[in-house]
Amino acid sequence: MIVTIALFIAGLVALIAGAELFLKAVDHFGLKWGISPLIMGLTVVAFATGAPELAISIKAAASGSADLVLGNIIGSNVANILLILGITSLIAPINITRRIIKIDVPIVIVVSIVLMILAFDGKLTTIDGVILLGGFIAYSIYTYIHIQKSKEDETEQIFEYEKSEDELAKGSWFYIKNGGMLLIGLVMIVLGSNWMVESAVVIATVLGLSELVIGLTIVSIGTSLPEVATSLSAARKGNADIAVANVLGSNLYNVLLTLGLTLIIAPNVLDVSAKAINLDLPFMVAVSIACIPIFIAGFNLTRMDGSIFLFYYSSYLTYLVLDAVSSSIVPTIELAMLWVIVPATVLYMIWRIYIYRKQIIRSIT
Repeated sequence: MIVTIALFIAGLVALIAGAELFLKAVDHFGLKWGISPLIMGLTVVAFATGAPELAISIKAAASGSADLVLGNIIGSNVANILLILGITSLIAPINITRRIIKIDVPIVIVVSIVLMILAFDGKLTTIDGVILLGGFIAYSIYTYIHIQKSKEDETEQIFEYEKSEDELAKGSWFYIKNGGMLLIGLVMIVLGSNWMVESAVVIATVLGLSELVIGLTIVSIGTSLPEVATSLSAARKGNADIAVANVLGSNLYNVLLTLGLTLIIAPNVLDVSAKAINLDLPFMVAVSIACIPIFIAGFNLTRMDGSIFLFYYSSYLTYLVLDAVSSSIVPTIELAMLWVIVPATVLYMIWRIYIYRKQIIRSIT
């Protein structure tokens, strides 16, 4: 068991380090070729931060671990919103732009609902993968057109470059150095995914937990760490609002690109468990929908909002583990969430909106 845990940790380290190398190489190529940071952030960088999820999902699908695939996707999307935005808003309140509320959040909600509908029959097929990948292509085209029209190159930056072009290697050494970093990063991501999937299955068996629970918790948190690092870095530099764009973009890529490619490449149809259909997929959709009233309650994410996000995430993880071990207090938790926590959260959002409206009225008068 100790060897298995060590292998899991080694895989996690390899994934994170590989993603970092990949990101740094992409950074340098963008500067060298004169491609704007926004375009790099919405395309190559977004893919790189989602590379751990993609590698693990493909490996898990090839190994026949369907629950681990879906658990990784759902868990990462839930962690991106509740965990990453929760932690980031504790560091600095996050300003929410109207574009995010009008465009990005609704797209995330639609994509999440589409996934739930596709999975409702208990299986995900190659055709479903083609549909999701088609959505990714459509979203990429829309993003490119929007970038060309908006002309906002600095306010919408998703990835911040810290090196000037003068600091880059010159001549052929540039391509040798950064091409090597790119290749090593990808190799580390693939190796890390292999180690994590193999050890996660063993850990799930020993602890008596399902692969779905392991994917929703340990694996999803581990593969979300690159996004965590990016968001925290943005918050420390006073660009906390960038974290929202990173999170929403990552969620879209996880479903449309990662799951879409996995379903196309996977040799078998992926079966979807009843627990994923009845609990985890609806929870992912609910978290996405909840962003709208929370975001419009002042067009910011306060430290209190972040604390609520973290509370829901910790409660969700606790529920998953207790339910997996058939704890007797699970029904009590369900009742408390349904009749106390959720209504209290709704009242809090209404109060936030009311306070924001009063502030607007005061500023007008």
